[in-house]
Amino acid sequence: MSVAACASGSSNPESGASSTTVVATTTPARTSALPPAPGISDRGALVSQESFSGGGDLVKYRGRRVVYRSTAGYRPGAATGEFGTQVSGVVLIPNGLPPTGGWPIVAYGHGTTGTTPNCGPSGYPDLLGDAGTVASLLSAGWAVAVPDYQGLGTLVSDAQPHPYLEPRTAAFNMIDAVRAARRVFGDIGDTWAAMGSSQGGQAAWAAAEYAGDYGSGLHFVGSTASAPAADLSPVVRGDATVYTTTQKMFIPMIFDGLKAQYPQLNEADYFRGAIAADHQALTSCGPDYLESRLGAALEFQPGDAAMTTAAADKLRPMLQARALPQRPAAGPMYLAYGDQDQIINSEWTTAAIGRACRLGDVIDSEIVHGKGHTNVGRSGQEIDWLKDRFAGRPAPNTCASGVR
Repeated sequence: MSVAACASGSSNPESGASSTTVVATTTPARTSALPPAPGISDRGALVSQESFSGGGDLVKYRGRRVVYRSTAGYRPGAATGEFGTQVSGVVLIPNGLPPTGGWPIVAYGHGTTGTTPNCGPSGYPDLLGDAGTVASLLSAGWAVAVPDYQGLGTLVSDAQPHPYLEPRTAAFNMIDAVRAARRVFGDIGDTWAAMGSSQGGQAAWAAAEYAGDYGSGLHFVGSTASAPAADLSPVVRGDATVYTTTQKMFIPMIFDGLKAQYPQLNEADYFRGAIAADHQALTSCGPDYLESRLGAALEFQPGDAAMTTAAADKLRPMLQARALPQRPAAGPMYLAYGDQDQIINSEWTTAAIGRACRLGDVIDSEIVHGKGHTNVGRSGQEIDWLKDRFAGRPAPNTCASGVR
């Protein structure tokens, strides 16, 4: 996969925002004086924008790379809190004339890319592999906002670290991406939905939970998630923990995401050996980054991810605090996942859905037999489900029928 050069931009008369770009290429330092969380009128406010030249299926659509204001859903060193951040991303609109009320919009949450600034999809014409899915949403007649998530993306000069799998931050970044898109393109309406897979599935699910209050002023109709990273805490069992090779590849990213919130974490307590030696390769992006990660995985040894019971007992509640559901969702959800997932065990996802059902959520869930984490293959069903929600049709509810 090749790295795309940042497109040069110009000011957009529709918004009046500057297109000035400041490039950050290394992992950002933690800031001691954190800005306050933005008020509702400033959420999604544009900091900058520039042209975006999409590749592949996106080449025929108009888009902008943006930086916008958002909220981190935590405080470093604390279990709870918030502070203000800047987030980059891409917003695109369909061709033709918008419908009455403006284009409906989908906030699209990308799957795991990494934890360093060069892992923001907005810096690549193919959106790091998501161009086809985003183009299918545009062809359905919807605008699309693709946030990089906090800490990812090279346009942000004063970025905070990426809090990988922190759900409140992901939710706020998704919701504020919709607000930013509406500031860029005046013909986007206030009706929106969320969609994503893996990390993006967690983001879409979390966005559904915070759409009612944090997303006030917008009309949320529902979200879809494929293989959502709803709850990873069951994998941590201390001396008895056994990871798949694929799970080991994600350990440095999970560690980086937790360290953004808990700076006191010590890497050596959780991984060493080849995993530690290849930390950078396993968390950053760029030319041939996927091949680099697979090469690193070939060097893993059995003890590289071993942890003591004491270390596990410290880590487990941190992951449990990030598990979904966090609260009742503000709209219906469609959730699909494979029963052969080697990263997020299907039993963990089934349990998370059960908890959401008990909270009263309306969920249409499906376990896809014989499928793993990246080949669930339900994007067509997700788009059809979203079409029904935008049309105002009632959502199916497998919670009510007991089918999960």
